[in-house]
Amino acid sequence: MGKQQVGMRLKEVVYTLSPFEQNVMSGLFKDIPHKVMHHLTQNVLFDALPFCVVPIAAIGWYCADYNEKEKQHHRY
Repeated sequence: MGKQQVGMRLKEVVYTLSPFEQNVMSGLFKDIPHKVMHHLTQNVLFDALPFCVVPIAAIGWYCADYNEKEKQHHRY
């Protein structure tokens, strides 16, 4: 165990990049408008619910609570 036959070659491939040719962030900023529109059209429900419906409901709830507190202010 652990011994190799004489004349047997290792099958190994090593990929390296030159530090002068690395573009780490190039794929992130490529075609951003298309990626944003694709995401928005695929996930309209999940994007609209937290960013549109919930804040409007929270503002309405806050206003109703504030008005109720103003009505009851003279009692305390």
